[in-house]
Amino acid sequence: MSRSGGARIVEIYVDAHWQQAPARRYLDPATARQLRAEGITMVRVAPSLWSRLTGRSAGLARRDISVARYLANSAHRGDDAPTPA
Repeated sequence: MSRSGGARIVEIYVDAHWQQAPARRYLDPATARQLRAEGITMVRVAPSLWSRLTGRSAGLARRDISVARYLANSAHRGDDAPTPA
């Protein structure tokens, strides 16, 4: 089961504190670049439906993801092909 929209961002790490995400946004390369430009370094995402169904992350309500690591991995996988200049 794959979701094209990515995982929903529930919280962002700002000024050394977790805060509620300002809008209902999903983590994708474009959103991650925008957050990085705003100085956001970490996001907390809701678990995917697949992990809830399989129980692989039983007991976990959310996951923390480094914006920089997410962008590096998405570029490595080819999810975020650079636009031609």
